[in-house]
Amino acid sequence: MAIRTGEQYRQSLQDGRRLFVDGERVDDVTAHPAFQGVLSTLGALYDAQADPELAGVLTTTDADSGEVHSTTLLEAQDHDDVLARLRCDRLRTDLTYGMMGRLPDFMNAYLLDIRSSLLFVGKQAEADRLGEYIQRLRREDLAVTHTLVDPQSDRSTQDAPPEALHVVERRDGGIVVSGARLLSTLAPVANEVFVGPYVPRRPGQEEYALVFTLPLATEGLSIVCRQAYDRGDGRFDTPLSSRFDEGDAILVFDEVFVPEERVVVAGDLDAYNGIVRNAVGYGPLQGAARSTAKLRFLAGLATVAARTTGRAGTPRYQEEIGEVVGRLNVAEGLLDGIALDLSRRIANRRAGADAVAPGPGEPEVESRVGISALTFFFPEAIAKAVEVLRLVAGSGAIAMTEGELRNAEIGHLIEKYVHGPDVPAERRLQVMRMVWDMTCSPFAARQALYERYYTGDPIIGRVLFFSSPKTGEAERMAERLLADGLPG
Repeated sequence: MAIRTGEQYRQSLQDGRRLFVDGERVDDVTAHPAFQGVLSTLGALYDAQADPELAGVLTTTDADSGEVHSTTLLEAQDHDDVLARLRCDRLRTDLTYGMMGRLPDFMNAYLLDIRSSLLFVGKQAEADRLGEYIQRLRREDLAVTHTLVDPQSDRSTQDAPPEALHVVERRDGGIVVSGARLLSTLAPVANEVFVGPYVPRRPGQEEYALVFTLPLATEGLSIVCRQAYDRGDGRFDTPLSSRFDEGDAILVFDEVFVPEERVVVAGDLDAYNGIVRNAVGYGPLQGAARSTAKLRFLAGLATVAARTTGRAGTPRYQEEIGEVVGRLNVAEGLLDGIALDLSRRIANRRAGADAVAPGPGEPEVESRVGISALTFFFPEAIAKAVEVLRLVAGSGAIAMTEGELRNAEIGHLIEKYVHGPDVPAERRLQVMRMVWDMTCSPFAARQALYERYYTGDPIIGRVLFFSSPKTGEAERMAERLLADGLPG
């Protein structure tokens, strides 16, 4: 079985996992009201892989096994493969309107990146173990999530706190781990979890340097969810919350046994610390595709809202929406640039010492277009688009619900007074409920926080860019001109 249906995906989650939602133990996530929307959305994505019109983009054939699998698991060999991945990323994020940052697509790309990092730093055995896992995902079409970050028990230090996940026992055939990790988006409705690196580990913290995979139904593993944002208010009143609430959770490991074949890294600081900075760049391509789709959706919704209120004819609002559309054009160009950057990096790594050296005037240090766009461009561009949406809608976003519109006693008055210019009340309310869900709801607040921290702590990210080789390249250019002005 290489490609699953939506129903097969749903059934696979009936695995007895230890899941807690709103203070209660949930025995069957597929039956819980809070997850019906996201399960339908993910199920539709699985079903789309068998759609004759979409399958050629969403799936590919494995060159070795001959099996069909998701294009999100394609390990690119050349630029054509990168473009195939880009088409897939664009389509899948378009189908989900850019609202789901941790689709299984993200983890599939991230796992390929982790493997590329391990190979780059010379950790062949670890890369092979992860490669076997990726092959399993191709065969079984699993939904995988991740957990990377230590508990926030003491943020005055980057060292792992005692509560962080760590090895408590080494046995024949595997390791036993205890502790907690956060923040695991999609965990309530994923099949498996990848435990990976985030901040570097220092000597003395080898027991915290862990990379492994596990089924989310593993004994001793608890999934503790934050409050669900899909509260059953329906698609008219909460059109985004009711479809795209991925769920976030803290994962608590209480003496969990991890079989040896599931362990990628357990104590090797060189392997653990070498992973983050040396990825080839599949993840940023997927992330940029998702961000571009979201920016396109926001530009479209702002335009629809402006037409609904009559503000589309006013230069003031045309200017604001026009700026969002301009940023969308930049985003689409960045996405093409990220694909080209990924292709170059793949080619250079395959060539090794025979890689073409930069010519006069060309950058000496390879670029990092994808992670730069995700760290600096997209958070600001999306925040601006949301602010424009608020401005266009104004107080109209604080709208009544579908219940009032359908109420026999008051509905006719709603239709009479709550309309737009040549826009009936039902249409106006539908648009404004979507604007509210994108700008004011708990789902919207989580989206804003998520965009800011999509690539991790933005301060740490900026510091890493300061210490990167690209900074030295730029500094040398400035020094060249300074030296040109010296006497003699």
